[in-house]
Amino acid sequence: MRIACIVLAAGKSTRFGANKLLAPLVDRPLLVHTLDAIPRSCFSQMVAVVSDPEVETLCRRHGVKTVAYEGGPQSKSIRLGLEKLEDADGCLFVLGDQPLCSADSIRRLVADFQARPQTVHRLAYQGQPSSPTLFPAHLFPDLMELTGEHGGMAAVGDTPVCYVEAGGPHELWDADTPEKLSRIQQYLQAHL
Repeated sequence: MRIACIVLAAGKSTRFGANKLLAPLVDRPLLVHTLDAIPRSCFSQMVAVVSDPEVETLCRRHGVKTVAYEGGPQSKSIRLGLEKLEDADGCLFVLGDQPLCSADSIRRLVADFQARPQTVHRLAYQGQPSSPTLFPAHLFPDLMELTGEHGGMAAVGDTPVCYVEAGGPHELWDADTPEKLSRIQQYLQAHL
């Protein structure tokens, strides 16, 4: 089964005040934590949608192909990523600013998808759904029709959604603000 991975890394970071993906987090930029957690052997291809030249360089250094986007609605990031894919049975969308999502959780999302490939598989913790989310190929045309700030879940329709339990609430944390990044930093320092 061919499963692709798209890293959404083209946000404007307006609430953060600077490019959060490049913010130092313990020993390396935040985005590198996210990229390092993705188990490459699970995926036939990986693409990152990027809007910043430094983010593009980081991705390429980590062997991830990139597609440039000037930044704007998330729906266009989704479309641009899908346009770059070769034949795939499904696609996992990973948010670049979710550095604590574990390789184990991603592997479980992929394994669940392989068992039920017509279903959407989404990471959650105690009933709180989040990202990453793995979409079956039959939803790609609907994802390509998204507009504005609609995320992928707006394209699901009647397709069943299965939730994969994360290893803890921290796996769902994003770094939308400096305060949220500080919480992630404290978590990492306490668990190193």
